[in-house]
Amino acid sequence: MGMAVKVMENGRMVLPIAIRRQLGLEKGGTLIVEGGDTEVTLRTLDQTLDKVRTAFAAYADLPGTSVDDFLANRREDSGE
Repeated sequence: MGMAVKVMENGRMVLPIAIRRQLGLEKGGTLIVEGGDTEVTLRTLDQTLDKVRTAFAAYADLPGTSVDDFLANRREDSGE
């Protein structure tokens, strides 16, 4: 759903209530702003964290990537 908003001289704009409700934003809520070549994307913090989790999920089961593996490698490097 596209809506027109005005950008004030100082760069501020007001998100329409329909968008705030759709995203579950309340006063003091946090949005992540991503600028592309020709567009701007607004995401809630939860949406951004979900995106990051999804991106890293493919690497979660790779050999040698667990915390235990990391600590074992550090112990080996330090001679413990």
